[in-house]
Amino acid sequence: MSDDTSTLKGRKARILRTVREDDNTTSVYIDTGDDERFQNFRPGQFATLRVMEEDGWSAAHPFTIAAAPGETVRLTIRGKGRFTSELVPSLRDGDEVHCAGPYGVFCRDIERQEQIVMIAGGVGITPFLSVLRSFDLAGATNRVVLFWSNKTYGDAFAAEELEGMTRRLDLTVVHVLTRETSPHHYADPELPGVHFEKGHLSREMLGRHVQSATSSFYLCGPGPMQQHVLAELRAFGVDTGGVETEQFVFT
Repeated sequence: MSDDTSTLKGRKARILRTVREDDNTTSVYIDTGDDERFQNFRPGQFATLRVMEEDGWSAAHPFTIAAAPGETVRLTIRGKGRFTSELVPSLRDGDEVHCAGPYGVFCRDIERQEQIVMIAGGVGITPFLSVLRSFDLAGATNRVVLFWSNKTYGDAFAAEELEGMTRRLDLTVVHVLTRETSPHHYADPELPGVHFEKGHLSREMLGRHVQSATSSFYLCGPGPMQQHVLAELRAFGVDTGGVETEQFVFT
């Protein structure tokens, strides 16, 4: 999701805590009270957030819920613009906010798919974190390959958590690093489910890690990244008409 605005006001909620995931990414844990809608959100859905500014409530900004259903609502937000870079990191425990949602249908019924390929660009990992956290809690047996594209391995703020999941789930994590000159030196022989690739996602990378072009494909990231990935998926033999996509756009 981007910093696009919405007129939806949302219900009153409170900040439980904030966690800096890295220098530019903050997770915000929100107490939504007895709002049944948030108690029953689905992986892949998003919420809008409004915070108090000096001149009143901010516009609503949309962010994917990164938590698993049943957990405290968690929005993991990467700084880009004043709202996400200044206002969100300045939130304190107990601050009142307005939260609306959940919205969206991305990843609906994903738990029914036997072979899943997730492709994320940057903070586009958040809906997939929600799915994988729910899989982890449920002890799911779905076969999942996750490609996560970042500039450097240091940008992969959830890398350690994902590594742990590869031990418990049928999960392969492929870090696609566009600005690392030697990404392979991060490889750990004790983590055979974690791989590293240099550059941008390509049909050759897909061939090294994906068993079947008929798997269920999910793609989340900015528009230009999606255009590139869809072209590579077609070259790999995927019917891209069936690829489920989510862009950082709110309407």
